[in-house]
Amino acid sequence: MFGKNVLVYQSKKKEDWEKAQQLLVSAGIEHHAWFVEEAGVAGCGSKIDPRKFMRRIEIPKEIYRIEVDRQDGKKAEDTLRGNVLPVISYGL
Repeated sequence: MFGKNVLVYQSKKKEDWEKAQQLLVSAGIEHHAWFVEEAGVAGCGSKIDPRKFMRRIEIPKEIYRIEVDRQDGKKAEDTLRGNVLPVISYGL
């Protein structure tokens, strides 16, 4: 439901995101997980991705996210803390 979820996880590492989902499932916390592609910079030359020619290494563009119901937010943060990449509090 719109406006009743809080973001508890955000990362560019897919394996860590999958691990976070498994932890939430094992704790019995319902969640919504998805990924989006990082938005590019608008303007002249916006279709040119400097990550492809400046460093010549592939940098992930996807941002993996997990949301939970507001009432489960604190429990989800406690479940993820110390088991996956650091979770930043998003105003629970």
